[in-house]
Amino acid sequence: MLLGVGSGMGFIYWKMKMGTKDYVFIGGRGNNKSFFGDIGMRTGVKIKTITTSSSKKAEEALIEKLLKEEPVMLFGDMGFLPWFEFPQEYHFGGHTFVACGFDGKENVLCSDMDPRSVGLKKGFYHPVTLEQLRKVRGSKFKPFPPQNSWLEFDFSGFHHPRKEDIYSAIKQTIDSLVNPPIKNIGIRGIKHTSKELLKWPEIFNDHELRMNLFSLYIYIEVGGTGGGCFRYMYSKFLAESAKLTEDEKLLGPSEKFRRSGELFSAIGQMFADAERADDLKERIRQASCNFNKIYDIEAEAFKELSDALIS
Repeated sequence: MLLGVGSGMGFIYWKMKMGTKDYVFIGGRGNNKSFFGDIGMRTGVKIKTITTSSSKKAEEALIEKLLKEEPVMLFGDMGFLPWFEFPQEYHFGGHTFVACGFDGKENVLCSDMDPRSVGLKKGFYHPVTLEQLRKVRGSKFKPFPPQNSWLEFDFSGFHHPRKEDIYSAIKQTIDSLVNPPIKNIGIRGIKHTSKELLKWPEIFNDHELRMNLFSLYIYIEVGGTGGGCFRYMYSKFLAESAKLTEDEKLLGPSEKFRRSGELFSAIGQMFADAERADDLKERIRQASCNFNKIYDIEAEAFKELSDALIS
């Protein structure tokens, strides 16, 4: 529900430089700049993002809250978190987790999602030293360096999402994915990805190709997506919204996004073993076909959603 209310489902194909190497980020999140604000607007919760260039200031603020027994939602680089087992070169600073305890010395207790890629994910706790946290929170690696950021909440005005809040969120998601400003975002970005993926064996050396394909698996299946590049979560949002709004026209698109999620999951699972697989070109061809199928399904789903909101 929160993903949908914050218009948090999206798509982007983003090629960038990391040092002298090309690197591709493929993500299913959307509305990254306004996500928390839009959730707050539609639930009455005030959510503030704090960012500082000072690791010392960020650490002092964290310890102050933990000593008051206030949990804190932090941004951090997944590549430096000790409970994940990623290749050494892997980095992603857009991840969030919760600091929820402090021993008064050097250890902070953190809570995060189960790092398993399949099955029911559950929360767990893990101790982290302050030194480790400084590295996690202050990472300069792209994409999305965390910049020592954290969130502060005021729940005093909370209310459950209303019918108009849900429809507003759905309309925002439609607009962002159907009418993106550039071709590598939204459903146009999905179509673009199907073409660009076929070029990867020529533009990357073997090691870079395997790393980018493995990252594709992480971004689709593991990194907080709920599996299926956030599509399973959005499908459930629409199904729940159909009940809350008594609008059965949302159920058809819900089912289509579930099917889209299955295709995304199939793509991700193709590259879980990309570091050692010997048939990558054939898998890339299959993945490209799947991206085309996803484009067709989601274009139809958004058409149905638009018609539902008009009527």
